[in-house]
Amino acid sequence: MTTATAGADTRERVMRAAAELFGARGFAGTSISAIRNASGVLPSSIYWEFGSKEGILLAVLEDSAARWLEQARACAVRAMAQPTPSAEHRLGAYLEYLADAFAERPEFLRLLLLLSLERRDVDERSLQAIRQVRQCAIESLAHLYAEAGIVDQAAPGSAVLELARASLAFFDGAFIAAQVDPETTDLRRMFSLLHAGITAAVPRAHREALHGAGNRRE
Repeated sequence: MTTATAGADTRERVMRAAAELFGARGFAGTSISAIRNASGVLPSSIYWEFGSKEGILLAVLEDSAARWLEQARACAVRAMAQPTPSAEHRLGAYLEYLADAFAERPEFLRLLLLLSLERRDVDERSLQAIRQVRQCAIESLAHLYAEAGIVDQAAPGSAVLELARASLAFFDGAFIAAQVDPETTDLRRMFSLLHAGITAAVPRAHREALHGAGNRRE
């Protein structure tokens, strides 16, 4: 094994172990010693690769975020490929695929939830990484709503982003419910209700947003 390969293997082992520990214990409750025991990597090698526990968290966040956002994009691609001219059906398919992704790979979202409750213990770089992930998710949702035809092309961008933020807030609540009470929380059912709400409310929101924009121009 080359030095580069060994370094990549060490990094991967540490990140995998740390991700599991952070997700189970939180950042403050996870020590370098615990990461060392779980990964089998010596503390000296851990510090060489990451510099600090905060450095490990940042690396885990960046890697997990990339994987999660790629999965969310795959859900959107599948939905947009649906052989239907209906924007409502495409949105329904996307939310269905996303609900399955939430259920199948909850680790990253669970980590974000725990870190949001540990703001005092998490360094600013990691918090900024979390904010960037959420902003990327909002922008991706807004783009999807526009591409799928859920929102009118004439709707102000701020109104579309507001809809995306509200959707993300719904995702947050649904995920928490699934973690607290998994036996009675049906994510597909919850996301189907979101779908019904969006398709019912958006036409009215278009009218109000466009009316407000017209008033401001006058």
